[in-house]
Amino acid sequence: MNLLRTIRWLAYLTLYLIVTCPRALYCRHLRKKGQEEKAAAIVEQTVHRWAIRIIKAAGGEIIVEGAENIPDGTAVYIANHQSDFDIPIVLGYLGKTHPIMAKKELEKVPGVHIWMTLIDCIFLDRKDMKQSVQALMEATRMVKGGKSLIIFPEGTRSKGGPAHEFKGGAFKVATRNKVPIVPITIDGSYTMFEQRMRIHPGTARVTIHPPIQTEGLTREQQKALPQEVERIVLAPLTDKTE
Repeated sequence: MNLLRTIRWLAYLTLYLIVTCPRALYCRHLRKKGQEEKAAAIVEQTVHRWAIRIIKAAGGEIIVEGAENIPDGTAVYIANHQSDFDIPIVLGYLGKTHPIMAKKELEKVPGVHIWMTLIDCIFLDRKDMKQSVQALMEATRMVKGGKSLIIFPEGTRSKGGPAHEFKGGAFKVATRNKVPIVPITIDGSYTMFEQRMRIHPGTARVTIHPPIQTEGLTREQQKALPQEVERIVLAPLTDKTE
């Protein structure tokens, strides 16, 4: 049953990307003509709809808690990373669609890549130190320009196992621009995909925690920030196991 569901889901994903490809090319054309706002509106609607439909096609249900904590202005969203499904979750269920700092491998996925580029995702190669530094500099410039950014500081999926250490580079993007950090806990996304790489119906809970202000922090407080945010993000997961 799950194999059949996986085949249907992959067929749906492929068909959706094919059908929306002309729209992506049109948005590229609008950007080249300088019609950024018009292109952005189309991209926002298409990606938001895609993300929600991909989850529903998999038989997934997303429960969001703390939506009132989403700030009106620019912020850096920091989330744990359990599954590849975390990407459509943060694109579809955080209100407005924001760029993601994503692994370099996604840049090679046909169809998906063009839309990630259109929402200004930043691709990061953690094996290449020089490229990683350039990506963080690009992220800093993006946030300085007023765009929020979503970052998974673990760098790799935990697949339902113990979370990986939160890397500190992501937090510098927020502290250098003095914008708030919004911690996000994703719990259960791995049940929908990471088990034998097949699609399973499942429920994921997304907890949006109150923003942490970075303006006015001392150097010591900035240094402690990754550990503090990690504690906040992982607390709901730890509470379940106790």
